[in-house]
Amino acid sequence: MPSNIQIILVAGAIVFFLVILYLFFRPLFTRKLIQNSLDDSQPMLFTEELEQGTLEFDDDNDSNQEQELIILNLVSMDKSNFNMNQVLTLLKNLDAKYVNGFFSYRDLNGREVYRIASGLNPGLLEADTETHVLLMALDLNQANDPVRGFEAMLESASSISEKLHASICDAKRAPLSKQMTDHLKSRAQEISHLNSMKNISAQ
Repeated sequence: MPSNIQIILVAGAIVFFLVILYLFFRPLFTRKLIQNSLDDSQPMLFTEELEQGTLEFDDDNDSNQEQELIILNLVSMDKSNFNMNQVLTLLKNLDAKYVNGFFSYRDLNGREVYRIASGLNPGLLEADTETHVLLMALDLNQANDPVRGFEAMLESASSISEKLHASICDAKRAPLSKQMTDHLKSRAQEISHLNSMKNISAQ
């Protein structure tokens, strides 16, 4: 009959083996989950026909280019509606431009970086809007600098969420994790690299 020490050693070896398996396969499952989350959320939020406050990014130079969207949601912590006067003041202080019911943040060259709208249909942000969700959207394919564009949007999200007592969430409205943040930044870097390669080949 095995002694207690042998039983403990066998049990420890099994636990150690299971931990190794978990650490090995966890990145694969997590990466797949994140990608599915992004793929599922984009058509849900941007293929609907919104009225005046549509968030579709239109650019004459890139009319045939597919969108590569990064979406953040700012959700009221207690689910109560935001004070719209406070919201509009905050967005104006960010030097965002009001355009047909939403706000557009632009770089120094006047090119659009990201947009902010209500997270509830029809998406309009006006003085009488009632919403507890603000939606921020960045099209990586349209941004001059995708990485800086994402960092600027994330910085604005942090500033706004702090003042409005809101949580920064991902496209599924789950709290934005560091892992998701790193994934989104990595995607912005990939798009930036692809754009650089296109510019070099076009010369």
